Amino acid sequence: MATDKIKKQVGRPKIPADNRAKLIAAATLLFIDNDYDKVSIRAIAKQASLDPGLIRYYFQSKLGLFSAMISETVEPVSRQLATINQEVSVLSPETLMQTYYQVMSQNPHFPKLIYRVLSMKKTDVNQQLQIVLKSIFKVQNVSLFARLKEGGFLQDEVDPVCAQLSFFSMMIFPFLMPDLLKSALGVSITPEFMQQLGKQNSRLLSHGLIANLKSNKEDSHESR
Repeated sequence: MATDKIKKQVGRPKIPADNRAKLIAAATLLFIDNDYDKVSIRAIAKQASLDPGLIRYYFQSKLGLFSAMISETVEPVSRQLATINQEVSVLSPETLMQTYYQVMSQNPHFPKLIYRVLSMKKTDVNQQLQIVLKSIFKVQNVSLFARLKEGGFLQDEVDPVCAQLSFFSMMIFPFLMPDLLKSALGVSITPEFMQQLGKQNSRLLSHGLIANLKSNKEDSHESR
């Protein structure tokens, strides 16, 4: 009995479950403000007030932590994309945009991080980081409007490539907007403002790109 008690005491120490979340939060803060190679494991652990060894315990490496940070932050968006990939409908752009705005309004600097990583010069480390992002931005995820065109959901004169670019611009630009311009326009990237912007952009999509919106919506609801 005494031996069993000693074994329990000298076994692996209990690690609070929220330590993993603390490390991801700390990594997000540091990677947003600094290039990947400027952020050390020790700096992340210090930001989280935790032992550096926990990064290896949870994520195996700094790259593993970076990958988890990216994938878990955009997970709601990825889940929405997976749903759209199963069946594209007239409502797909609207639901995707609303999900993206909702997630990113809680992480307003995150799109800047993704943009910076995608724009980096090619090095072995940078290519590893870009592979992480490519696993999210798969071909089927960036061909939404081509599939809408094939399904007859777009107006005849709408070019799907141009429509896709307009869509990405509406999704990404608010988060990349310089602070000077946001100040001049009186814009603050809050969840409330992004909800309002999402509704307006949805109307722009509906009236400018989508064909026979009313009948398509009715068909979509009837098929559910």
